[in-house]
Amino acid sequence: MMAETKVSPTIAHLERELQAGNTDALSAFWDYIAQEGAPLIEETDNEEEVLLTFLWQSESESTENVYTLGGPAGWRLEEAQLTRLLDTDLYYRTLQTKLRSVAEYYVSPNDTFEDDWVARLANLQEDPLNRNFLVHPANPDKPATKDTTVAVLNYPGFEPNLYRAVRQHAPQGEITQHRLQSAVLENERSVWVYTPPGYSADSEPYRVLVLFDGFEYDKIVSAPTILDNLVADGKISPVVAVFVNANDRRNEEMRGTALFAKFAAEEVTAFVRQHYNVSTDPKHAAIGGCSNGGLMGMIVAMQNPNVYGNVLSQSGSFAWGYDGEPEWFMKQLEKAVSVHLNVYMDVGNCEQADVLESNYSIRDQLRQKGANVHFTEFKGGHDWVCWRETFADAVVALFGN
Repeated sequence: MMAETKVSPTIAHLERELQAGNTDALSAFWDYIAQEGAPLIEETDNEEEVLLTFLWQSESESTENVYTLGGPAGWRLEEAQLTRLLDTDLYYRTLQTKLRSVAEYYVSPNDTFEDDWVARLANLQEDPLNRNFLVHPANPDKPATKDTTVAVLNYPGFEPNLYRAVRQHAPQGEITQHRLQSAVLENERSVWVYTPPGYSADSEPYRVLVLFDGFEYDKIVSAPTILDNLVADGKISPVVAVFVNANDRRNEEMRGTALFAKFAAEEVTAFVRQHYNVSTDPKHAAIGGCSNGGLMGMIVAMQNPNVYGNVLSQSGSFAWGYDGEPEWFMKQLEKAVSVHLNVYMDVGNCEQADVLESNYSIRDQLRQKGANVHFTEFKGGHDWVCWRETFADAVVALFGN
């Protein structure tokens, strides 16, 4: 969903001052940004929208161009380039965009890569004028990845979910790493298993939560910490969480493929049940993830309701097909007489139209078929920084006491 290009009153005023010969105006502006940080956020007549101005301070005349990409900046290269203000070191781009809670974006300076997106992605960096950032660590099952730092934009009024913060005196669970060999997919990957504080192999079986893109749920979402805090506050009973990693074939495997669904339903489930004290009652088992992970979680549960009775979907990519058949999941829902699942779904108000529309359509059909659906539209886009804010709500919706 592309924002509309607008004119920033602050930048317009600065331009007039410079044209009038006030050479101190530019240094005063940069002093202000150094103190307040970037991007520049200004109010509009619509309380649900803001003017967002991305900034770049060039260190030399050799700067060829600058692009902002991702989040509210979008990924359309033809609309992403910053404009130089007169002959100064200031580059800017102003958008009128929906008010979000939080977002992430990148900067690509001296971008001469044209259609070479591999080179462009390698050139992305955090915004040096933004003091808020997040490190996406290199995934051990994706050899081509490296630690990547992304700028985080906190909108006015944003308050982070308190369950993400490590509590000094709260009991903490344990994380154990495994390597899971798949005969179905003919590969292997890392799987991390979280066991709650006080876990016992001899107690009553624990509820189980299986999450795809497990490395990111562990490292970026801080899911283990969130689970610790939810248990400490009595919001949920102790749960075993299984973080199934993606590899460098993620899109090939997880955009609705029968082989990956079989791997999840059979091999992941068998592994967890063999090595951990988890319930075999589908009412106490959940599966899912974000984006493609939400889609796969829904497919696995629909095909195996006797194994997984709960689905966690954050910005599920339901517009993808199933083994090449477009909108397969929508068609399966239409055919279903009834669906007895407990489902958490969320989607961002700034996501692409096909993601928004498909999530609302899936929600409505699930409810018509008898599913219990907890649905939330958050203020944001298709970003990990958004999903880490809603994850606690997702778990409580499925497993809340």
